[in-house]
Amino acid sequence: MESMFSLRACLDPEFAEKLINADPVQRKKHYKKAAQLVERKVISDPNGVVSPEKLAEIEADIAEVNARDITTAEIGMGETVTLGRSEWPPRQEEIDALMAEELPPPPAFQESLADLTTRVATLVGKVPPPRPLKQPHRAIARLLEADAARLQAWRTAAYPSVLDQPYFISPYEQRRLRILNGIILTMARLGMPSSLQGKNPADIVVQVGATRVTFRLDHPGAQRESWRPTSEPRRPASDALHLTIPWETHAVDGLRLAWEDAPDAPIEQSLRDIVIGLIVAGEMQVRLCELQHHAWRVKHKADLIEKARKEKEEAQRRERERCRRLEQARIERLLEEAMTLRLADDLRAYVEAVTNANSVSPEPLPSPQMEAWATWALAQAERIDPVRSRAFLKTVEDEAAEDPGEAEPPAMKSPAIPSARVAAPDPPVKPPWHPGLWYTRLSHR
Repeated sequence: MESMFSLRACLDPEFAEKLINADPVQRKKHYKKAAQLVERKVISDPNGVVSPEKLAEIEADIAEVNARDITTAEIGMGETVTLGRSEWPPRQEEIDALMAEELPPPPAFQESLADLTTRVATLVGKVPPPRPLKQPHRAIARLLEADAARLQAWRTAAYPSVLDQPYFISPYEQRRLRILNGIILTMARLGMPSSLQGKNPADIVVQVGATRVTFRLDHPGAQRESWRPTSEPRRPASDALHLTIPWETHAVDGLRLAWEDAPDAPIEQSLRDIVIGLIVAGEMQVRLCELQHHAWRVKHKADLIEKARKEKEEAQRRERERCRRLEQARIERLLEEAMTLRLADDLRAYVEAVTNANSVSPEPLPSPQMEAWATWALAQAERIDPVRSRAFLKTVEDEAAEDPGEAEPPAMKSPAIPSARVAAPDPPVKPPWHPGLWYTRLSHR
């Protein structure tokens, strides 16, 4: 990006003036980049001006070269390039984009395992046999230096302990270190660094491109500890050595992952094959990761689509259930309003009958008392009359939607938890409506 700015500054005087006036530090960078561009013959004169079309052509050429460099596949490097970062859990925009994306077919690797092995063998070239540890790799040198100090302390101790015994004093351990040193030096020559962890490392990690390959060189079934030596001081070098590459992914036909001593061929003779096998294993590991990632994206997309389908069906089912509840509530309310209207008319008829009976009674009630009672009774009839109060025009609300806890299915409800508190009495249950029992609804209002 800085080179692009400098290139544009060299070709556009107005842009250069703004860039120089903006920051004094940019002025020095501009002059330095301009000199480099002149040396590379990108431009002939740092003060020259070209047309906008020429500038766009140069920028397109630079972008094409950069893109070609990025997509070049190397051994152990994945062909999928991810720009930026993705968050976890993913945002809804990323989920929608994946569901709408047309996934490409799984990656196809034209180079077979045999061709890959041949190409890697050409890359590796000759591998010298293991040599004495006079000038070892720095990782092996650190182990030997620490072991030399441990040996000195062990020899001068009044009461030597097995816990202070050197790790690599035996002929067996010396032979193991020589083989490891040969492998590590060869991998370093190829630009693939290695790392060893701990005072008595069991696993060695090699960086092949962008992936890591782990291998172990030891006696079959051996367990190494960091607090005590694995071998006795006089353990012979003739003990068998076994080199394995742990492989936790799918098996690959023809991929060799183990080498061992043979009666007529020690493992030192397979040093070149081991180096080739480590690099090939790294490349195959990357290929399998690419295939697994593609398979995961396909499955993940299918799962997201299936989840969205189920959520849509569930939303439709809830909507149908809500409409059913609303319709049922409207029917029940209609029946209840019809009953209350009939009851209001009965109350008015009852007040009229009582008033007429009181007027012809030999011992009538006083008029003020009778009028007060009639006024109260008629007010109750007005209160429950759905026509006079316009109650029939009110909207029916979905009570289950207002209380999500009641709307969830029984399987989703939490089990009842016993409590030491006194339980509140249950509310009265409304009896079911019956045409012959139309007063029952009013008694529970």
